[in-house]
Amino acid sequence: MSLQTRQEESYAFFQQKLPELLTDPLKSRKYAVIFNSTIEGVYDTFETAYREACIKFSADFIVQQIIDEHKIVNYLSPAVASC
Repeated sequence: MSLQTRQEESYAFFQQKLPELLTDPLKSRKYAVIFNSTIEGVYDTFETAYREACIKFSADFIVQQIIDEHKIVNYLSPAVASC
């Protein structure tokens, strides 16, 4: 199984668990490390989650913020003042 396939499976697992995670105020808005379709840890910052995942796993992990995707604001470059 390819790295991309394993990561896609872990992301699908995260999406399935997201509604449950959002109901936990101790996890909501934090960052989850997912490895082999298992939540291996929840961290306050992306940097901490990523660092811990790099120490524990080689490359098959993903880091996802526990946030309702409908509340994510995306900014397109034309909508923001020029860089």
